[in-house]
Amino acid sequence: MTIKEHRLSIIRRIVQIVSFIFINFVILEFIFAINLRGLETFIRILPILAAPENPLSAGAGFAEFIFYFIAEGEVPFLILGIFLLLILFFNRSFCGWICPIGTIQDGLSFIPTNKKKVKIETHNTLTHLKYLIVLLLLFIIVPLGFTKITDESFYKDYKNNLGEVAENPVGYFSLSEYIFVFFPNIVEEMWEKQNLEPLFTEFGIFFMFTFYLIVLILALYYPRVYCRYLCPFGAMSAAISDYSLLKLSRSPVRCVGRAECGICERVCPKQIRILDEPFEFFTGKGECNMCLKCMESCPYDAIEFKFG
Repeated sequence: MTIKEHRLSIIRRIVQIVSFIFINFVILEFIFAINLRGLETFIRILPILAAPENPLSAGAGFAEFIFYFIAEGEVPFLILGIFLLLILFFNRSFCGWICPIGTIQDGLSFIPTNKKKVKIETHNTLTHLKYLIVLLLLFIIVPLGFTKITDESFYKDYKNNLGEVAENPVGYFSLSEYIFVFFPNIVEEMWEKQNLEPLFTEFGIFFMFTFYLIVLILALYYPRVYCRYLCPFGAMSAAISDYSLLKLSRSPVRCVGRAECGICERVCPKQIRILDEPFEFFTGKGECNMCLKCMESCPYDAIEFKFG
């Protein structure tokens, strides 16, 4: 394919790189020796999965704020409203074009490896994991917020028992937390002690270190593996993706089907069975990140935007 034919991918990569540096604005501060702390307020409401303790950014994503406010006994109407409006008008474009964790995974997928596909049945089952994570978080956090309103003493005991989960509910399920906070801290501690002892002080630390390291290794072979199966924000977005005004559709006239082509399905990083979806629009049950690889790769120009 020529540069012209790759123009969507080129534009998306530029947007991803700029967004990554912009969100992690300390990188810009370091390069240009400038103060960009004024960006903090804006970055804090970007719909991304970001660790609040990320040393490169003072921001946090919608998922973090929503669950934190619920844990504090509040309903974050403003944040929920902004989240719903963004999905309504842009669908999951933020996942495909802006999210720094998505960008990191896309970067890993560029490393030449033998890319693999998950069996359809297994893939469909695993996509439910992220919904279970959200339900688990709600199961833990909603009672915490409720008790803050109804029983202050029980709330304090419950919050103490939950520990860090109460302060940062999404943290244990966040790849951002692992990459930008947990992993650097553990490596620094091991370097200072000149041994692996920090890894084995608690089972939770060892498990988190090993689990997300495996996720990153898997991302070399299975594009966007974290987004597919584990991302809480991805689950929240996917649940309402079908109601967005922005979607992709297939032309029943130009699309020749899987038997004669099927390129769109082969290039899809989320392994969506596009040709099993209706011509009117497809989201892959909310999994589509609007990366537009299918549109760019279709030799028949059969995939187009659908508004409304």
